Amino acid sequence: MSTREGSGVQVVARVAAILKSLEGSEQGMSLGEIAAKNDLPRSTVKRLVDALAQEDLLEIHGHGGIRLGSALMRLARHSQLDITTHAKSFLEALSGTTEETVVLCSLSGNELLILHSVLSPLPLRVSPMAGNFLSLHATASGKVLLSHLEDEQVERLLGTELTAYTNNTLAMPALLTQLAEVRRTGIGHDEDEHMQGVGAIGIGLETSQGHYSVSVVGPSWRISERRAEIQAALQATRDEMLKAFRSLK
Repeated sequence: MSTREGSGVQVVARVAAILKSLEGSEQGMSLGEIAAKNDLPRSTVKRLVDALAQEDLLEIHGHGGIRLGSALMRLARHSQLDITTHAKSFLEALSGTTEETVVLCSLSGNELLILHSVLSPLPLRVSPMAGNFLSLHATASGKVLLSHLEDEQVERLLGTELTAYTNNTLAMPALLTQLAEVRRTGIGHDEDEHMQGVGAIGIGLETSQGHYSVSVVGPSWRISERRAEIQAALQATRDEMLKAFRSLK
């Protein structure tokens, strides 16, 4: 490898390190924090950050507010289109089996992003739409995604004071206790926590493109009455999806 090629590889490696260090940092980081985290000179970090900001790969908001930029988010959304396309038929089949709404979600900062939804055919149904954002701590899918983090990471991401959407919304201590159970079982529940009268059961979907979650959502009394049946359907669907995804590689 020539000196010039080696220098180019080093720059790419440093850029990648900077971008990865900002992952999950909703409030952003300062130049000094990024430099310390990656063991790089502050002047080097400033030069690379300025170049990335010009391409909208980073955003700079004041002294301590360097965050991932809009161009990077657009690229991430395009990569998620593949997951949505491949998952669509499985989600439709799951909705047909359960007769409830089914949603595919991912983590977006400190919120839950709905990537795709298949609405229940029943007159009384819950209708979340693709592109909408929901809370992480009060939804089944959100809890599944949070379960991949350590408790300290959950507290840093959400803060210690959680918004109470209903009387059933969990405070942080109860949420952390429930996340331990989600890690053990792989199943998350929402029992009137995000919206009164709405319940959900979710399961994780770990792919080569990242962590996702699939949830069955409906009136809480219907979800509660059929909990075992819905959990079994979710597990079967998850297994079928992962098997199909592996064959696409």
